[in-house]
Amino acid sequence: MMDVLYDCIVIGAGPAGLSASLFLARYLRRTLTFHHNSPRNEYAHGVHGFLGHHGIRPNELLARGRDEVTKHGGLIIEACVNRVERVADERFRVFAGAEGEDSQFEARRVLLATGLRDLTPDCPGFREFYGSSVFHCPDCDGYEVKDKRVAVLAHGDRAVPFIGNLLTWTSQITLLTDAKELPQDDGAKLATLDVAVRTEAVAGLEGDEATRQLQRVLFSEGEPLECDALFFNLGTELATNLHETLGCRLDPECDLLWVDDTQQTSVTGVYAAGDITPHSQLAVVAAAEGAMAAIHIHRSLIPEERRW
Repeated sequence: MMDVLYDCIVIGAGPAGLSASLFLARYLRRTLTFHHNSPRNEYAHGVHGFLGHHGIRPNELLARGRDEVTKHGGLIIEACVNRVERVADERFRVFAGAEGEDSQFEARRVLLATGLRDLTPDCPGFREFYGSSVFHCPDCDGYEVKDKRVAVLAHGDRAVPFIGNLLTWTSQITLLTDAKELPQDDGAKLATLDVAVRTEAVAGLEGDEATRQLQRVLFSEGEPLECDALFFNLGTELATNLHETLGCRLDPECDLLWVDDTQQTSVTGVYAAGDITPHSQLAVVAAAEGAMAAIHIHRSLIPEERRW
């Protein structure tokens, strides 16, 4: 509470936030971590490519992480952070809890690890298969669709680069534009790559719900598309606007939080890690960024007389 000045408050308890919290606790830093909202990969059947944890369920990975943080002396509170403000040099105030009944906490440093939200398809059947045979990340789940029939729901300038990545694993790809217009140049590129295109509006997804295996995409008109998996790329949004109240600037190339080589944002004392920064959006990368942020936060708190 207000009578305790934390060395760092970590907002977000995904791989980035928990990794940072663990390192900070091991540095004997007084650390408070706020845990709230569902993780971005909540529906995934497993975390892929995380060395030593390949295939682990996301919730299990995070539960292990929370346990490791608390065993090292870190404090984790399940609450929603509603606002963060700078109240003095090297002093930030965090408001958390029910709106209008906030508890207040103060820290010398703040780490934002609040992540992104994916814009998801609005069609019947999506939730039944999401994370098992419907995916959003080729880097995470491309290997699992090797040589399979894959539908890709995307439009605008995202579609062709996204499909180009998926061609690493399969050549059986059909683009679904969901009644959105496809740029003429993109149509020519897709034809060169032998990628089929369906332009009808998507009406729903069907398959074996018991095994969560997608089998076909339904359209407003025309025959269904038989497929083994679907990837979508409809964009993302930052999960919170805490960076705005703090005055952190965004990277103009991707509209994610700009950070320097130490994971510090444009606001001194405020750091960021994970999917909200302009790097690969993988759990293992987020964890690495959280660790690096913690190292630099710790170093920034070392008294001047102990630095050399």
